[in-house]
Amino acid sequence: MVSLVYHPGYNITAFGLEKRHPFDSLKYRRIHDALIARGLRRERDFSRPCAVSFRELANVHTLEYLGSLRRREALARILEVPIVASLPRWLIDWRVLKPMRLATGGTILACRLALEHGVAINLGGGFHHAASAWAGGFCVYADVPLAVRMLYDEGKVERVLVVDLDAHQGNGTAEVFEAWPWAAIYDIYERDNFPSVKEAEDYPLPVASGLSGIEYLDILYDTLPVALDKFKPDLVVYNAGSDPYVNDPLAGFCLTANDLADRDLAVVTMARERRIPFAMVLSGGYARDSWKIHADSIEGILTRFDQE
Repeated sequence: MVSLVYHPGYNITAFGLEKRHPFDSLKYRRIHDALIARGLRRERDFSRPCAVSFRELANVHTLEYLGSLRRREALARILEVPIVASLPRWLIDWRVLKPMRLATGGTILACRLALEHGVAINLGGGFHHAASAWAGGFCVYADVPLAVRMLYDEGKVERVLVVDLDAHQGNGTAEVFEAWPWAAIYDIYERDNFPSVKEAEDYPLPVASGLSGIEYLDILYDTLPVALDKFKPDLVVYNAGSDPYVNDPLAGFCLTANDLADRDLAVVTMARERRIPFAMVLSGGYARDSWKIHADSIEGILTRFDQE
């Protein structure tokens, strides 16, 4: 059975603060509730993570960066919500940073469960704009690099491939991976979108806006198997951003919800055909129905792989 990781603390609520950013910070609960309502899981079937600790974060982030998170102005810039600079520090930590530390713990747990059971999905995480010493784009902690670093240091993996299909380049993940020859990133992203400065990647695939679902999937089918067979990872971590969706306000791709479900199922299938453990995180997505896109996609994965 596919392992699902979730904590109700993932959801960011701060007296309306969450409405000041286009990201739906309650989508994690909506996905969780939808999977239960559809009869795919019961409440007790979800694995619940612990929040990542400061000591663990220091495995990837510099102490200077972690210290900067105590400055409200720095957090307002990273979160892209200016009013954060005027809020009490305790409120920001309680209602914003702690949920992100829980989601980071969820990514670590999902990667561990993937190694044990084959496929695991964290209903959060994917903060791919967070690097070792800087961050942006509503991403504070580099959850995927931290998870794979911990597994690598424990001797559980020797090579890791991140497949990043969020519409925006995973610049933070790429920056961290630059010093790690054992970790690589495959990334299809919109060439002229955020971030303005792109980082070097192992398998970069910058494409123009306006890409249709057929065109997008053709690129994926043609190139991802090559990366998998060339790099031969012990673990694939999939950053499954829903923002290539045609109605997403912060991206310019033209994929339908069905295209995105096909995309996600294709990625996990390619990994499992090669017997590679597979962990998925959700990352970005700014359309009003982003949560439903993820729920439908996860339903397809569960239907296909629960009996593996």
